[in-house]
Amino acid sequence: MDLSKFKIEEVYQFAVTIEQGGFDFYEKLIQASDNTRVKNELKFLRDEEAQHKAFFQGELRKKGKGEVTLGPGIAGVLEEEFLKPMNDFYQAKKITKTAEALRFGVAVEQKTIDFYGELRKQSQDAAFLRDLDAIIAEEKKHKQKLNIILAY
Repeated sequence: MDLSKFKIEEVYQFAVTIEQGGFDFYEKLIQASDNTRVKNELKFLRDEEAQHKAFFQGELRKKGKGEVTLGPGIAGVLEEEFLKPMNDFYQAKKITKTAEALRFGVAVEQKTIDFYGELRKQSQDAAFLRDLDAIIAEEKKHKQKLNIILAY
């Protein structure tokens, strides 16, 4: 995904939406699980998604923006790559099938890692890159944790 054709504010808003989607996904998994250990692991992941969202919202504020309306190009990518697959997954009522939900979560985390990797290629700001690297590392840990939960 070439992000260079989009305004950076749009990319940050895209990231805010992704992180909110991750938060919502983990919340639904928490509600569907009856395993206390799994619930606790998922709460940790959910809370990290909220922190990531706050980071990107902070980046928007630094640029003098609150919420940004996405242009049709980036909105289409968001819809096709993240929102539609999430909605399809929820409508199929697979969230109650823990293993399927966790595998879906692994795939979404990988898409997020890929997106942030592309965002990383577009920036020259050393402080932003450090923060983004930390978020990418956390997303990789999320993916790893989901795989560990799958093995329970």
